[in-house]
Amino acid sequence: CGVDWRGEKGVGEDLVAYRQNEISRVNGIILLLRGILEALIGLRVILKALAANPDSGFSNFIYGTSKVFLAPFFGLVGEPTANGGGVLEITSIIAMVVYLLIAWGITRLVYLLMTPTHVRHERTVNRH
Repeated sequence: CGVDWRGEKGVGEDLVAYRQNEISRVNGIILLLRGILEALIGLRVILKALAANPDSGFSNFIYGTSKVFLAPFFGLVGEPTANGGGVLEITSIIAMVVYLLIAWGITRLVYLLMTPTHVRHERTVNRH
């Protein structure tokens, strides 16, 4: 609540700032979900490269959860195997890049669709 040049109190609302806050919140949620997915797939890549025991509870959880998101990429390219049984899942790395680009595209789309094309200022003055 402020006082204008005439000494009248007015209540104003910055609609552009409000919209920017909404955009930031939506994009923040998208980036959080992407970060969780990238961490999940990244852990899978590390565990596979280290030949982690698939019967272990943790690795079993990571493999099972990430499998859903990697299904479209399985069989895309060959996966080199080390002598110790470790596997470099190149398809998982490709999936990480694809999900990064998808998240970037969605956040840009949210920004383009939700940013006001013109600014309209309204002022409300309460006179008593």
